[in-house]
Amino acid sequence: MSKELPQPQQSEEVDLGQLFKLIGNAFDRLFKFIGGFFTKIFGLFIGVLSHFFKRKIWYASVVIIGFAIGFFMDSTSDKTYGANMFIETNFNSARQVYENIQEFHQLANKDKDFVELSKRLNITEEEAKTLKGFYIQPDADENFIVEKYSGFYKKLDSISRLEMDYERFKESLSSYDFRIHKIGVATTNKKIYKSIEEAFIKEISRNIYLEEIVEVNLENLNRKDDALLVQIQKTDSLVKEYLSIRINESKKENLTGSGTNLYMGNAESGSLIVDESVIIEKRLDLEAQRRMINKDKVEQKNVINVIANFPTNGYDISNWYEKKKFLIPLVLFVLTFSVFITIGLGQYLKKKEGNS
Repeated sequence: MSKELPQPQQSEEVDLGQLFKLIGNAFDRLFKFIGGFFTKIFGLFIGVLSHFFKRKIWYASVVIIGFAIGFFMDSTSDKTYGANMFIETNFNSARQVYENIQEFHQLANKDKDFVELSKRLNITEEEAKTLKGFYIQPDADENFIVEKYSGFYKKLDSISRLEMDYERFKESLSSYDFRIHKIGVATTNKKIYKSIEEAFIKEISRNIYLEEIVEVNLENLNRKDDALLVQIQKTDSLVKEYLSIRINESKKENLTGSGTNLYMGNAESGSLIVDESVIIEKRLDLEAQRRMINKDKVEQKNVINVIANFPTNGYDISNWYEKKKFLIPLVLFVLTFSVFITIGLGQYLKKKEGNS
């Protein structure tokens, strides 16, 4: 039995040798395939370079001619200008503003209803024809999102907090959730912006319900301000009264050596019933509230607040690939290349037919 043991070992060595041979052949074919692939790519690259080199005069000519034509067309055609206005929406008016902007864009860009545009913006029809589009998007401030998420997170229960993380909350926000928005207007008349600004601001916030809210809000702020003013006047009177009491008590003490002191029920002997400094602090707090109301009156006196107006002149917003001096040379170059490829393919097919 011991003499039969080497036979399976020899069989295993043969199998391993064949396996390594197969692996070596596989790698050899792989390397040859990769080498052949890169060789063909290099050959194709050389062929393309040779094609352009032999016909360089043709390609250079069409590029120069195309650039000249495109430059002439750009210089004679109207340029598109743009400018932005930044607004802050009050009383959840973002939805109305977006709808009104969409309506303006429809009139200018799709319907070409320049008569209606001229009426709405108080401009001539010729000026209205220069308007090409109206656009709006939220001014997404990361700090605003974080602050909004913090307030939202505090209102959630423990289970909801696990499900609603910051990224999910951020994705759930819509354009209407932001208060500051950027409005853009595209036109061929770069000086039209100041002409349309006043009427445009009124039109994009036009809504009877929102206007009534603004009116009522201002009335409430005025009433609150009047009430605070009355409280301040009463506080001033109290301060004067207690100061008068102090002066009178001081005079009595100087004349008789003892005066009549007013005590609080649980106060220590020798302390006045009221310390006027507390009333003065209350007056300062009332004045601070009035200052906040004055600030609210300014910020909430309109449906929208214009944070940044349109500039006096617009600026060129066309992209380089939209300019004819780049587009036409590229088109002519591709057409010339296609013609030469078609001619070369035809010659190749004729040659194949002749050989067959």
